[in-house]
Amino acid sequence: MRARAIAVLGVASYAVFLLATTPASVVARRVSAAAEGRVQFTQVSGTLWNGSAHARMVAPGGPVFLDRLDWRLLPARLAAGRLAFDVSAAARGLEARFKASRGFSDWEFRDVAASADAAFLGAFVPWISRWRPEGTLAITAAALTWDESEARGAARIEWRNAALALSEARPLGSYRIAVRAEGGPAKLEVTTLEGALKVTAQGSYAPPTRLSLSGEARSAGENAKALEPLLDLIGPRRPDGARTLELRLN
Repeated sequence: MRARAIAVLGVASYAVFLLATTPASVVARRVSAAAEGRVQFTQVSGTLWNGSAHARMVAPGGPVFLDRLDWRLLPARLAAGRLAFDVSAAARGLEARFKASRGFSDWEFRDVAASADAAFLGAFVPWISRWRPEGTLAITAAALTWDESEARGAARIEWRNAALALSEARPLGSYRIAVRAEGGPAKLEVTTLEGALKVTAQGSYAPPTRLSLSGEARSAGENAKALEPLLDLIGPRRPDGARTLELRLN
């Protein structure tokens, strides 16, 4: 029994040694190959255990360049059969930190915290680029899983000091989007945190472009009159003064 325990300890120690010494460049090549070239790395340094690189990702709206990508192995997750890393990334208009892990059949993301310029969203949601969004996005998620066909989990997106090319009013307000994925299209709930443009809506989103939202929009406060042209685009005035919001994109 003692000999078996020693053997197991020896195998585990050797596995940790391999993880600690595997060059980051080897890992970068394998990740790029697995992503079929959609992710490419340059200026790679360090090891699988602790490393850094620059990265280029092919997104639906065009390439995204990461000026810094740092990772650190989380060895405690190996016991659960997951290769996990604490990751931080930075690009022009983006700061993000999260824990990413790979299991036998899925990816898992935990403790996601990101801040980005609203314009950065256009790289991942191309249709929004024509509206030239402004403001800041704050993205948080406790846990998300993805098995390359379905996503599960919840996230929260706050769009602060929002503005669009469709309106001269600056800013329109600040909004929260609650996202919940349960295997099919993600369910969305939009609420207003503050501002002259009041929006409430519910709907769904399926990447990369399928969006459905139903709700209402109305104006309030001293900028209410300046919002009338935008509200006219949203829909005709109802008896209660609100506009019916219906958005369908495929």
